[in-house]
Amino acid sequence: MKTVSIVLCSYNGERFLKTQLDSIVCQTYPIHELIIQDDGSTDHTLDIAREYAAQYPFIRIEQHPQNLGFNRNFENALKKATGDFIAIADQDDIWYPEKIAKQVAAIGTHDLCISGYHTDPTYQDGQMKRVVIPRHNLEYLLFYDSTPGHSMLLTRDFIRQVFTEWDGHILYDWWLSVNAQLGKGIACVNEPLNWHRPHQGSAINRLNAQYAAYLVKKPTWQPYVYGFRKFREQQRLTTWQFFYGYIHRHTSKDKHALAHQLSGLLLKKDPISLCRLCLLCMWFKHLIYFYPQQKGLISYVRSFCYPMIRAYGNTYFYL
Repeated sequence: MKTVSIVLCSYNGERFLKTQLDSIVCQTYPIHELIIQDDGSTDHTLDIAREYAAQYPFIRIEQHPQNLGFNRNFENALKKATGDFIAIADQDDIWYPEKIAKQVAAIGTHDLCISGYHTDPTYQDGQMKRVVIPRHNLEYLLFYDSTPGHSMLLTRDFIRQVFTEWDGHILYDWWLSVNAQLGKGIACVNEPLNWHRPHQGSAINRLNAQYAAYLVKKPTWQPYVYGFRKFREQQRLTTWQFFYGYIHRHTSKDKHALAHQLSGLLLKKDPISLCRLCLLCMWFKHLIYFYPQQKGLISYVRSFCYPMIRAYGNTYFYL
């Protein structure tokens, strides 16, 4: 059997960690190792981790003397895993028993396998209703980090080479999924295999609170007006230029032609290039602005304005 390592990065997660660890140790697929890498917790997270490590020999605890942040913490921990496959775990989710088994069966020759997940406000076994099946084509990934780390199973060979050009400021899971599509591709299990706990203390919510306090809960005109300003602001960021420059260099007119054209336009700051970018988003809205429930004229308007709509709430480039 192929061996599976699980990487869990923790930081002040004592409220939820036990529940997540209980769901991991109950996986139907044998676990080769579980690496719990703590990023300088000041609560009882490490005490809980040590308690489980005393019961389960495959659990290994790693610590950082100083806080790296979730992005660097995951990158560092992933490189330490020794299994044939590596699964990523958040500290506050709940995995379903066959998560690993189903992803191992589905990954095939791909670099990465993702799966669906539940996002209900609370966990109720057998009664979950809110399902997310991540869209993962490369054109969609240009604008949106839609494949969260907790949904991922990766090959170790992929991990060995994927971070060579990473600068540490692009979200690690976004970087993984984009590079997988540039390589051997992404497989997907089209059913929920874990519950992703929604709460204000999550890393992304903290990022949004820091850089996007201007967001309104139900925006109407705001993404069209403020979105243009945020789009131009983000274009000037080094992270934006690095990310889209990387994609542009690793695609061509013969390979991932649409992504190559889109990334090239995202790098340019003149009005004509922006207009061409918006027209491409509208023309290929089934790949980029995927929203089947919305039809008619409004779907064309929104897909044309999609670069600005995405920029309105985008905090990915501010790490």
